[in-house]
Amino acid sequence: MTKTGHFFLIPWRGHSLIGTTDKEYPGTPDEYHVTRQSIQELLDTVNMDFGNDNPIKYNDVLFTYGGLRPLLDAQKEDVHTTTRKYEIYDHSDEGFTGLITVEGGKYTTSRNLAQNVLKAVEKRLGKKLGKCKTHKQRLIGCEIDDIEKFIDFIKKENGDFKSTTVEYLGRNYGTEYGNVLRLARQDKRLAEIVNDDGEILAQVVYCDQNEMAVTLKDILFRRTGIGTLGNPGKTVLEKVADIAANELGWNADRKKGKSLKLKRLLRFLIEEKRETDLLLKLQFRKRSV
Repeated sequence: MTKTGHFFLIPWRGHSLIGTTDKEYPGTPDEYHVTRQSIQELLDTVNMDFGNDNPIKYNDVLFTYGGLRPLLDAQKEDVHTTTRKYEIYDHSDEGFTGLITVEGGKYTTSRNLAQNVLKAVEKRLGKKLGKCKTHKQRLIGCEIDDIEKFIDFIKKENGDFKSTTVEYLGRNYGTEYGNVLRLARQDKRLAEIVNDDGEILAQVVYCDQNEMAVTLKDILFRRTGIGTLGNPGKTVLEKVADIAANELGWNADRKKGKSLKLKRLLRFLIEEKRETDLLLKLQFRKRSV
């Protein structure tokens, strides 16, 4: 908490992750995008508390993402202090038997929310659906008791790859990391490193085959980190597009169209409209502030 409010400054992939912001958005959800004004407001807040004689500038920003979070109707004037609780509605009294909706909520409460939604379903159906187990189950890939010991172990076990690559995959894919390396061992071209984090082209194949990626934006921004530190460069983009086209069965015209759209998007990453996801994220080059 600072004199100007609160925000996070988190080390992330050799950069700084700064955010988040809370500001009411009255427009159409499909038209939402992170604006230059929003970025500058956050920079001004950060610089007021930490900038000193070396403030972070707008041109230091490599990438942003933002999104909309639904809040309950009975919210306070200040969206920052509005409750993050959720409400579950059974619309049977309104004549819509079988319709249950949810308002509010967030990622950190989503498992508990889902459990309570199923309780409402049980009540409506009049029968038990079984005891919930999700509060004790780990997500796929997360069967790790000690992450540092796990990383040390897999580095020793996979000496044919750069340690940065093995560590990145271990931290981001967990126990599934081996499936990515297996692809790279089967096709040496997929072992090519594409950024300082050690990410490799095999991740493109993996997300096409296992993570329902269907567009280049899915691959670069939502399944891998290849595009989230700024423009990865023409050579990398072309290789990613070639792999995706092969995996997803695109013809030459479709691949060219998707590549052009992606290049336009990357060109404007630091302009008014930018790739959106969840919350506002700013990444800055290494510097002392």
